[in-house]
Amino acid sequence: MTSPYRFIWHQVMDVRDAAFAARTYLEQTDVRAFMTQVTGRRRLRVGCEVGSGYGRMTVVLSEFADRVIGIEREPHFVKEAARLLPTINFVQVESLTELPVQTATVDFILTFTVLQHLIDPVAKATAQEISRILSPGGHLLICEETDPLLCNGAIDDPNGWCTVGRPVPLYQSLFPSLALLATQPRRIEPTYLRDDVGTYMLFRRP
Repeated sequence: MTSPYRFIWHQVMDVRDAAFAARTYLEQTDVRAFMTQVTGRRRLRVGCEVGSGYGRMTVVLSEFADRVIGIEREPHFVKEAARLLPTINFVQVESLTELPVQTATVDFILTFTVLQHLIDPVAKATAQEISRILSPGGHLLICEETDPLLCNGAIDDPNGWCTVGRPVPLYQSLFPSLALLATQPRRIEPTYLRDDVGTYMLFRRP
């Protein structure tokens, strides 16, 4: 059961219509470019998005992987994603700190603006789970806020809402068993209120 005291996430509310379409286009294009770079267009066995929401980015994984899993905490997102993208296996979990996936079985993991909304202990535990399920030679692509001055919300409450900017070296420390291969600024529509909206970080498990 979902705790009545836990913050419930809903669809992004800071843009509407055309702006959101432009943002999605830019973000999907960049994720697709990273995946093309690491796969060389070869098919992957398994791709997974951790914190998949309603599948807005998960669908890109299906272009590269034979099997795709979307793991999401919010039941209403999972229900909507399953209706929109029935060929993808969306799974609802109580917490991203326990992923229902076997160890070292996922070839490519995507986490898109998820860790930035987790307080430090939960982000660390989630990162450990992500590392656990990533297969040897597999890749992890995360996109998160990296401005250390950005710190909003209930940063000590695991059931609350927060946004925490963590610099790239801190994300490296969350994934000590992975090698950081590349970084790239996150692109977003030019009408957004801030220029710095985060960083893509591509990791590989040796």
